[in-house]
Amino acid sequence: MWWVMIWVLLLLAASVYLGVRAWGLWGQTKALGSELATTQRRLDEVQGQLDLLGERIGSAEELAVFADPATARRERDRAKADGREARRRRRAASLPAWAKHVD
Repeated sequence: MWWVMIWVLLLLAASVYLGVRAWGLWGQTKALGSELATTQRRLDEVQGQLDLLGERIGSAEELAVFADPATARRERDRAKADGREARRRRRAASLPAWAKHVD
C-alpha cells in the first residue's frame, strides 16, 4: 500500500515539475514572438530607408567605393576643411565679447 502512495507522490511531483517547465517555456515563446515582431518592424524601417538611398544613388559609379582613390581623398579633405571652417566660425560667433580677437 505504501508503494502506491509513493508512486502517486512521484507522479504528482513529476507533473508539477513538467508543468512549471512548460509554463516557463510558454513565457519564453511569447517573449521571443514579441521580440521578433519588434525586429520585423525595425527591419521594415531600415528597408524603407535603404530603398530611399537606392533611389538617390542612380548608378554604381556614384558610390565612393568605385571612385578614383585620389579624387575621393581630395573630396574628403575638402569636406573636412569646410567642416572645420564652419565649426571655427560657429565657435567664434558664440564667444563672449571679452574673448573675441579684436584685430
